[in-house]
Amino acid sequence: METSWSLAISFIIYTVGIVAVGLYSAKYASRSTSDYLLARKGLGAWVTAISASASSESGWVTLGLVGTAFNEGLAAIWVAPGCLLGYLFNWWVMARPIQKFSSEKEVYTIPDLLVALFKEKALAIRWISVIVIFFMMTAYVGAQFNAAGKAFEAVFHIKYELGVLIGVLIVVVYTVSGGFRAVAWTDFVQGILMWVALIFLPILVISQAGGFGEMFATLESYDAGLVNITSKKVGFAALGLIVGWLGIGLGYPGQPHVLLRFMATKDQKAITKGRIIAMVWGIFVFTGAVFLGLATRAVFGSLGDAEQALPIIAIQLLPGVLAGLMLAAVLAAICSTADSQLLVASSSISHDLYARLTGKDLNSRHVINIDRLAVVVLGILSMILALTANRVIFSFVLYAWAGLGAAFAPPLILGLLWKKTTGSGAIAGMIVGFTTVVIWKNIPALSGALYELVPAFFLSMVAVWLVSLLTGGKK
Repeated sequence: METSWSLAISFIIYTVGIVAVGLYSAKYASRSTSDYLLARKGLGAWVTAISASASSESGWVTLGLVGTAFNEGLAAIWVAPGCLLGYLFNWWVMARPIQKFSSEKEVYTIPDLLVALFKEKALAIRWISVIVIFFMMTAYVGAQFNAAGKAFEAVFHIKYELGVLIGVLIVVVYTVSGGFRAVAWTDFVQGILMWVALIFLPILVISQAGGFGEMFATLESYDAGLVNITSKKVGFAALGLIVGWLGIGLGYPGQPHVLLRFMATKDQKAITKGRIIAMVWGIFVFTGAVFLGLATRAVFGSLGDAEQALPIIAIQLLPGVLAGLMLAAVLAAICSTADSQLLVASSSISHDLYARLTGKDLNSRHVINIDRLAVVVLGILSMILALTANRVIFSFVLYAWAGLGAAFAPPLILGLLWKKTTGSGAIAGMIVGFTTVVIWKNIPALSGALYELVPAFFLSMVAVWLVSLLTGGKK
């Protein structure tokens, strides 16, 4: 009973804290579109770096990646270098030109950025962008609410559906009230919590397993594949596993909720400092998640749902208050992505379609109220999606990640770095990337052999390049 009360108190304190940040931010958010969507483009290095990282590494890391390592073993380690390479490319190649472009132009969203790069195809780019964002972000947010349901079910033993509803209410309340400012600052706090949890818990559980040597010996006694970096796969199967998981990094330059942080950064100095902060954060989080999954497998042997490993191990090994903080870290990961994605998806409707295409004043309270309404509607749609089935979070997230990455990364990379990229090329790349992901994912023989983002990304890149050459001329 003491543990239950301690868990409840820790959770309530955390929830009240992040909602309070959202309510405090509300007095700034309603001033203008720049306030609500990009916090007046004034984020510093620490908030930019931690919030960008936390928004991309959601429940798919604290629950999904831990669960994948629990099931698949050491082979899951390939996810870490893949994601870190994505961090490197984003911060050393994409961040500076995006921040510079955003500071010089009136751009508030990724469709805005694409239109500014390719004015001659503005209408088509906006429509295609909104369609991709709407479908993939709804699925992505649905995965976060799926994670919330699993977390509450594991810790408080409440029904999965009720856990989903609680997660929806928390995220929607502070996102609606405070906009991007609330999202950025809560993501900063949530990112710190994730970082602490994925350093502290792996050390604790590895110690409980008897140290590294004993842990690996135990895993090998369960299944030799658990200590093999290819899960005992050989030939093309092993290559597909390694390339697929390394290929997760290809999606980073195309994630709107991550790139918005670069657009909201106040100056180039913040980008330079933020690089180091983000890389250090990522190294500990990814490796910590994998080793937590391995150590938990060594201690427990089996679980009904491997994606509930982190909250279960926290309850088993920690006092009530500390276990509550670990649950807060799981919720932090979920909220830090769901809030960002809701804001991106809603702004694509209110800003990119309604305001831009009708010529409405972007700073009008009417437009911002539509954005808030869109957050609520999209939150409900994502909740319905999460309630339809208790899915595997890891694969659910990676599908949406692939759709966004393949559609947006190649046009943005070439648009910012290659002067001959044309609007027609960008449109071709967006369509080819998005459709390839959908088709590849739904053919079991293909999706089982290689992660859909890898072929979709490269086909999209070729489409942008080839069509740009064919349509000719500079931008």
